[in-house]
Amino acid sequence: MLKVVLVALGLCLLEISVIVVASPLAKPALVLRFLPEDVRLAAQGHPEPPLWKQLIAHALLAGFLVAMLAGMLYVGREGLRDGCGFWGLTLRFIVLLYVMKAFDIIVQDQWLVMTVGYFKRLYPETAECAGWLDRGVTPRQERVRIVVSPFLCMLTAGLFVIFGM
Repeated sequence: MLKVVLVALGLCLLEISVIVVASPLAKPALVLRFLPEDVRLAAQGHPEPPLWKQLIAHALLAGFLVAMLAGMLYVGREGLRDGCGFWGLTLRFIVLLYVMKAFDIIVQDQWLVMTVGYFKRLYPETAECAGWLDRGVTPRQERVRIVVSPFLCMLTAGLFVIFGM
């Protein structure tokens, strides 16, 4: 199980690196869709970076998605090698996704966005928005993802068991 946690933490570090590097290069609409609504409205007129920068941002994001898929394949294959059945694989995928979700909420949302104000620096026109101060409960979407994740983990584990990936 230590390997699963290490893979998850490695993916988390890669994800935050990609976010920090790709965000200034990406279209504002892509970055802003993850931020509070008043912030999105205040930054609507923010200029887009040149196309070559946007392509770099998309390449970085695609690289992260490939790494995420590779991490999931590694966790599943290692689980099968270790003799895990359906429930053992499900537990491994749950650990992987919940470590990443906890990192997302604690480090990305609360620290990077709220405490450090990284996106406030990228979009200075949003500095006075109330959305930057709201540290309340995670939005409904996040709660739904947290509840749905175990079922997706069961589906993924089932695919690994059936196809013996």
